[in-house]
Amino acid sequence: MKRIVLMSMSALAMIAMIAIAGRTVYASDHDDGETDLKARALNLSDHFAFKSPGDPSKLSLIMYFNPRSLPGKQYTLSTKARYEFHVSKAATRTSAPTKKDDFVFRFEAAAPDPNGVQQITLTVFKDGQMLGTHTGATTTIGASKASATNPSAITTNTGTVADIGVKYFIGPRADSFAFDVVRFFQVRAFLAQRFFGGPGAIGDATATLADNCRGDKFLGPEGPSGPDNDAFNLFNPPSCAPDFTKNLNVTAIVLNVPIDRLGGGTIFDTWSTISVAE
Repeated sequence: MKRIVLMSMSALAMIAMIAIAGRTVYASDHDDGETDLKARALNLSDHFAFKSPGDPSKLSLIMYFNPRSLPGKQYTLSTKARYEFHVSKAATRTSAPTKKDDFVFRFEAAAPDPNGVQQITLTVFKDGQMLGTHTGATTTIGASKASATNPSAITTNTGTVADIGVKYFIGPRADSFAFDVVRFFQVRAFLAQRFFGGPGAIGDATATLADNCRGDKFLGPEGPSGPDNDAFNLFNPPSCAPDFTKNLNVTAIVLNVPIDRLGGGTIFDTWSTISVAE
């Protein structure tokens, strides 16, 4: 678990976890693939927590799932799953994580209607006790696309649960995760062979790595557009690195809550889970 210290800055990634049946737990690695036991809607890819750029008095929590969603295609939440944000208060930046659920924000979805909209129930828990619920709805892929020119096309759910004001969006968005997966596996294979390959598994000095996408050699002067002008060029530079999530979507749950309603303090551990009954 990483510690989130609330700051007005870009999203800070946190641990994302999937809990199945409350017993078997899997840590997320952005895209775990689909199996007979775990559908795409149960594939938790990312978790973010930060002060809302539009209102620093609010904590923004985001989870992504349904990775590799195709453009223009409608994806939904599982009607059998609980999608939850967990908030644990911390005394200081260096305090050991307590892993205590001071607050839990649970989202559950009904079956989609003919237009693809799902009714949502948000249940808020404090110290394990239910404070209340709020009902909302998801945004469809069509409405999400229309929001590029008409922001009001998306469904923004607002309300109050006990004394906690909630504002949330659930629907498809472009995947903000950027990763050059092909080059990653090339570099991984090269380093494994270089340090652990060869006779006796003590390293293979003949291991080679192809030039990066700009033509820079692994060991050699960097190209004229290089950002750091050094002699080590393992990965592709941003100018030409392919992004395997480009033009793909995710389903996002975005929740804003007032920081002063989270039990005091401004330092929290946060994480996301998706759980289903066995």
